Amino acid sequence: MPMHAIILETPDSGVANRIAAQYPNHYSLNETCFFVHTEDLSSKVAEKIDIKRYTDAEGAAGVVVKLNGARSGLARPDFWEWFESQDR
Repeated sequence: MPMHAIILETPDSGVANRIAAQYPNHYSLNETCFFVHTEDLSSKVAEKIDIKRYTDAEGAAGVVVKLNGARSGLARPDFWEWFESQDR
């Protein structure tokens, strides 16, 4: 299943709550970066959690990016455990 990164410009508890409600199996890296597995398009994820488009005046500022599966880097072990446990 595709993975999406949700990156907020600033912390937003409303968005964090909507992510938890829409995607209960999400992973929160910190207050501004989240990961979700879903078949939804990135635009649908943004719509469900109220991330605004660059032309909108309403909604939280941030981006949703579909990841391609390639990975590298240093992260907390619990992130990699969550990442590896997801259905692919």
